[in-house]
Amino acid sequence: MDPCAKCNNTGVVKEKDGSVHTCWDCLQKGQLDVHSDKVPDSKVKI
Repeated sequence: MDPCAKCNNTGVVKEKDGSVHTCWDCLQKGQLDVHSDKVPDSKVKI
């Protein structure tokens, strides 16, 4: 699979104004894995 020109296969696009969003091209192609093994601890206590 070739690297995505917009997100470099990270799934996240950073715009020139500093905003970030999902790479819609990769999402449409089905290349994003919605289940991650590396979930950071949010330190939220319930």
